[in-house]
Amino acid sequence: MTKRYDDPIEVELEEDQPEEIRLLAFSWRGRRYAVEDLLKYWREAGEGWDPQRARDHECFRVEAEGGVYDLRFDRLSRAWRLARVWD
Repeated sequence: MTKRYDDPIEVELEEDQPEEIRLLAFSWRGRRYAVEDLLKYWREAGEGWDPQRARDHECFRVEAEGGVYDLRFDRLSRAWRLARVWD
């Protein structure tokens, strides 16, 4: 079972890997979660013809303290969001 969110998060990245995103941890609702494993990566893009509906997201399913989380990086706004928490 999952619960969907669209909450802003702060993400800590590994600095010496400029060619790829390497997640170390994220902070959500005042708590820091250390990323233990990257389980899945995918990219969602579409509707580029309409600036109001355009999307370009990099999505990361990670195992972290307490569970499995889907994190989303919006390449257009350069913002990170928590998309889903898996039970």
